[in-house]
Amino acid sequence: MNHGQRFTAEKIGKRLALIRPLIHRARADLPPFRLEVLEACDAPVGSGDDRGEIAWNSYWAGQDTHFVLRTSATVPEHFAHPALHLPMGVAGDIFTHPEALVRLDGEILGSADRYHHSLPLDPSLADGAVRELRLCGWTGLAGWPPDPADPVRLLIRPCAVVDIDRRLQAFVALADVALDVAQTTDNADTGVRLLDALDAAFLVLDTRDPLGDALRATVPDAMTRLSEGIAAAGAPLDTRLHAIGHAHMDIAYLWPISQIRQKSARTTSNVLRLMDRHADFLFSHSQPQLYSWLETDFPDLFARVAERVAEGRWEVMGGMWVEPDCNMPGAEALVRQILLGRSYFRESFGDVETPVLWLPDTFGFPWSLPQLMAQSGLTSFVTNKLNWNQTNRMPSSTTWWQGIDGTRVLAHFLTTPREVQHLPFPTNYKSDLSAAEVIGTWTNATTEGRIRDLPIAYGYGNGGGGPTEELIEKAKAFEAMPGAPRVAFATVRAAMETIRADAENLPIWNGEFYLEGHRGVLTSQGWIKRANRRAEALLHATEAALVTAHPGGVGADVRAELTDLWRMLCTNQFHDVLTGTSIGAVFEDARRDFAAITSRATALRDAALTQLFPSGDDAVFFNPAPVMTAGPALLPDGKDGQGVEGGTLLWVDLPAYGGGGPSCPADAVRLDRGDAIILQNGQIECRFSLEGQLESVTDKRTGRELLAPGEDGNQLWAFEDRPVSWDAWDIDPFFEDRAERIGPPESVEVAETGPLRAAIHLTWRWRNSRIVQHVRLAAGSPRLDFVTEVDWHEQHTLFKVAFPVDVLSPRATYEIQWGEIERPTHRNTSWDAARFEVPAQRWAELGEGGFGVALLNDCKHGYDIHGNVMRLSLIKSATSPDPQADQGRHVLTYAVMAHSGDLYRVRDEARRLGHPPIAIPGRQPGGVRPLVSCVSTNVVLETLKPAEDGDGFILRLYEAGRRRGPVTISFSQTMEEVHRCDLLERDGERVRHACRECTLNLAPFEIVSLRCRPVRA
Repeated sequence: MNHGQRFTAEKIGKRLALIRPLIHRARADLPPFRLEVLEACDAPVGSGDDRGEIAWNSYWAGQDTHFVLRTSATVPEHFAHPALHLPMGVAGDIFTHPEALVRLDGEILGSADRYHHSLPLDPSLADGAVRELRLCGWTGLAGWPPDPADPVRLLIRPCAVVDIDRRLQAFVALADVALDVAQTTDNADTGVRLLDALDAAFLVLDTRDPLGDALRATVPDAMTRLSEGIAAAGAPLDTRLHAIGHAHMDIAYLWPISQIRQKSARTTSNVLRLMDRHADFLFSHSQPQLYSWLETDFPDLFARVAERVAEGRWEVMGGMWVEPDCNMPGAEALVRQILLGRSYFRESFGDVETPVLWLPDTFGFPWSLPQLMAQSGLTSFVTNKLNWNQTNRMPSSTTWWQGIDGTRVLAHFLTTPREVQHLPFPTNYKSDLSAAEVIGTWTNATTEGRIRDLPIAYGYGNGGGGPTEELIEKAKAFEAMPGAPRVAFATVRAAMETIRADAENLPIWNGEFYLEGHRGVLTSQGWIKRANRRAEALLHATEAALVTAHPGGVGADVRAELTDLWRMLCTNQFHDVLTGTSIGAVFEDARRDFAAITSRATALRDAALTQLFPSGDDAVFFNPAPVMTAGPALLPDGKDGQGVEGGTLLWVDLPAYGGGGPSCPADAVRLDRGDAIILQNGQIECRFSLEGQLESVTDKRTGRELLAPGEDGNQLWAFEDRPVSWDAWDIDPFFEDRAERIGPPESVEVAETGPLRAAIHLTWRWRNSRIVQHVRLAAGSPRLDFVTEVDWHEQHTLFKVAFPVDVLSPRATYEIQWGEIERPTHRNTSWDAARFEVPAQRWAELGEGGFGVALLNDCKHGYDIHGNVMRLSLIKSATSPDPQADQGRHVLTYAVMAHSGDLYRVRDEARRLGHPPIAIPGRQPGGVRPLVSCVSTNVVLETLKPAEDGDGFILRLYEAGRRRGPVTISFSQTMEEVHRCDLLERDGERVRHACRECTLNLAPFEIVSLRCRPVRA
């Protein structure tokens, strides 16, 4: 049969559209809803504005409306398969809105949204009784990007109790999939045979007017004919897709956290409802923070989830507290994401969590991540985002990922295709199970046939939603569909274990997983980058102080407080919060959270520090840095020492994690003003023109000039920044098309002349903004610090600082968590050219043999080093999704320094910049010896924290110089036991120790966690 000539596919499509409404065998319209508009999503029902009844087929609400809809519902006694049909309208965004939690007589039924229009009811409700129906929800935002001025209104269609014709529903579902495959498959013979089957089935189905009983009577025979025809049409492809029911949930994004707490309940209720109806349906859900909120807000739903987890039908997985950004959180914060997440799951559900790091939507992954996974029992890694590369495709969709220390984990990039704006090979984690996506999941894989089992995550997401009845029926139809992969309900665990069995000969990717896109997230919403870095530093200092004061362990109340603070911080490291890619309301919440972290952690820290020093009349200092500090420290409101803004400077010489009083200065700084302004100490000399341009920086130890011949340093540049697609997310390759160097400052003032610190103040006015820099050189320091305050009122402008340096190297080195990475300074290949803006932690360095220049920062992450020009991104100023992003005050510090070939000096200075000594007034002078120490310059004692169970303390360190061999750890107290432990603080092998020392054999970039139990007095 010539199906093209006969328009068979088009005919079947029309027939399906004709019969689909008849799935509702009967209907009983609901009385009109009464509308209440609430002030916020968590406002009490009954506290809002009563808008009265809304008529069917009327426009009832606009965007961003929190609503309650009330009416009554009666299920007729003759309805065999009753359901609520609730078409509330379409808001115009790209998610599931409008959405509402549906309650019948107060009991949660599920969620109604754009894709969940029909909610099946228990047949026992078909008793003719009148029940209260209440929908509580949100209409969402309008458009993409969201437009607050969009006047779009929701049109509500008649809502009803309907009786579902299950046989017709199943026939339509199977026919839909068969037609979709017939029109998608590359196998012409299979396509013809599927159309043959469909044509034969619809000749059996009586679609003559009047549609009704005659049609329904022929459905069983039509279903038999269709099933037999499909079976005869050929075999499925020789591959299997593991269908993973999922609902990607952004903790905050185009909605605040208060809204996702409601969304979580809506999605959960739908999943539980589907599990009640479909015994083979499985669901996989990540992010312990969501479970914790559900446990607090909806304990009954949480209890039902726990039951399904125990049955093995609800898979808990994810590996981290939330799905965070992975480039900007600090080293210990990444550990805490894992520790908090895995511990919560174990305490809530037992040892059932799937050992996978599931980060489908995170914007790049550091080279150290495999080691963190291995040390916490995570064996597999799954993401989607690397398929959003703008230029280069990852060579193998399943690969072994080798970390910085040599650890290997199995990594998979989801392969389900979906068109996304201008991207060349995008994929998705929320499949609609169309034939194009099901078949494409296989054809899009780049493992050259070595892997024939692949995961396909299906279910509506970003703001939740999850699978639907229709998606479950589609998955069943694909169980043995000719021309398509076999589809089976599965879990992430099953998918990755199956892949692992065939993974021996997969290629190895040795390096970071850099995302060629979303480079602007390293800079957007600059305030939150600073707040995060400061909060991490404060918690680091707090825990170090607590351990120093209480090495045997801290009480349960303190441990609970620390856990709560870390949870709050880790939640705000979510991949749309710390990245600066959410609406303004999200950042209002984040500011409150960071203020709470600051207040509460400071109280803990100060209480611990006052226990270390007896009361008195003097000031002492505590050094929270993991490196010794010798130089000026600020005493707020002090009287002795060098007077500066905010207090006085006193010289301190403090060991890492130790304390003491002021001491005699070992160096001095001076400032001379003649035909230039010269700042110098024993290590460097810096020359500024009288117009404020940095003309020279000389390293006195080597005699080398840092700046390139004929160039000046501290160049401020502004670039027009209008990305093609995602404003707050992207810096596109053409950003340098329109560049403007901001001219010399309008004023130059000498502010401090020594002897402990010298400084000049520079002020620029550029367009609508004001830039003030306090350029400081401290005695004893190799750093020239640029303490910068900006009152920014530009938009679509990328603000960078540049230092052209006198160094020639094809590669630059950048700090990442738990190590460092080299990247090219040239653009020889497309892979090199794509790395024109890259992430780093506290520093980047460009070096030759025996000499190098480093650019440090206290709260920035976006670097670019091309040739000999080192640049750091300071402000981005996008307008979407937050029109006020980056407007107003910015405070930041960057610094430049030279080194003589050993990066440990750079590592140390970066930590001194981020962890200045803490002044403790009203104490007696005296020293506090550090509890732990190490003289090896290639070892960083990164973390000193109380043990989670109160038994001793945890020392976490790493090898930072790519050296192998023994190192000695010294203790100031006698240890009863020292054990290696994993990141979940489970004890491993006992470490031999004697004379308050232990020796560890370290491999390059190895992370070691030690549980230390002091001898109790």
